[in-house]
Amino acid sequence: MDQSPEFSTILPAHRQRPLMMQLALASGALAQPSLIKGKNFTDDFWQKPDGQTARASMEKVVAGLRQYQLHPYERKPERTSIVWSDGEARISWFAGKPRGRTSKPKASLFLIPSMINGPEILDILPDDRSLIRWLAAQGYDVFMLEWGQMRNDPELADLDSALSQKLARAVTWLSEQVDTPLIGIGYCMGGLFLAASEILNPEAFDALVFIATPWDFQAGAKGNFAEAIAGWAPDGLQRVLHLNYLPNEWLQMIFAGVDPSMVARKFSAFADMKMDSREAKLFVAVEDWVNGGGDLPSGVVQQTVRRWYLDNAPVAGTWNVAGTPINARHIRKPSLVIIPAKDKIVPPASARALARLNSPASRTLMKCALATTASRCFSRTPQAACSAD
Repeated sequence: MDQSPEFSTILPAHRQRPLMMQLALASGALAQPSLIKGKNFTDDFWQKPDGQTARASMEKVVAGLRQYQLHPYERKPERTSIVWSDGEARISWFAGKPRGRTSKPKASLFLIPSMINGPEILDILPDDRSLIRWLAAQGYDVFMLEWGQMRNDPELADLDSALSQKLARAVTWLSEQVDTPLIGIGYCMGGLFLAASEILNPEAFDALVFIATPWDFQAGAKGNFAEAIAGWAPDGLQRVLHLNYLPNEWLQMIFAGVDPSMVARKFSAFADMKMDSREAKLFVAVEDWVNGGGDLPSGVVQQTVRRWYLDNAPVAGTWNVAGTPINARHIRKPSLVIIPAKDKIVPPASARALARLNSPASRTLMKCALATTASRCFSRTPQAACSAD
């Protein structure tokens, strides 16, 4: 690249934002067994074995929450090369490490993240566990898209303009700059954006990678995220329309409501960790990422919830962007589809639908137990977390 880099600062998430929600969900999950038995939380209850067990469990969860709030780890400000920007959106460049006698990268990779949380999950611990830096170390030039503060950018107000205009310009610019094969990588809902980009800009990419990308929004076990969204939508969409955006805290409530006991389980487990351990540092980094997302514009929320979750348009082949149908059957590029082995946000059956509809001659299917936290698959020594199908 011959661009003069600018520099960006990635700020850490605010840990206090979800605290009251976490306490409420943990309390409810721990109290539920006693409530089902018809017990009242009187002074006598807390002196009995069930009450003492519930209190001890809650005290451990509170200890874990406190340790998370006070943990010294913070993501350091990043000196990231910004090679393209347009409104709030920008592309960061991570140069591939020269390998052998040539300084030319093997290929150029364009990472498209979700709009819900930041892209730092792909670079979760820069010095220790990072998909982006692992790929760069293998000799690939990595370009990462960041959506920025979407409410501040009129072109990101709805999905049609975000994909057909903003993302299209980014892809066009990048494809003109690189002189190596360009491979698109979409993570979670970013995989849907990648599919749309391939249909809208069919000459840009040489190959595609979809990581934990939902495609059939009615597939998967009962009690998943799609079911929670369907229950929230009748009243929730009206409230979002009134506010003209979806507060991140509301979205986190929906996520957490899929498995309310998860808060109690994970912070109870965190309380048992050594706070100076690599395991605790990774836990804090991932929690900060989960809790650090921005608000979503109403137009994006209305279109994704209605077209994806209610109409299930992607799997039906009726999803369109700015009037152009986005049909997985029309994707002919070599494709790698990575499917989460177990996930309530993107159930395996939902992600598998994309591989099923994509041309069998052009795709490879992989099952990955850790695909929904992609960078966990790539520490300094990548683990054998995936298997070909």
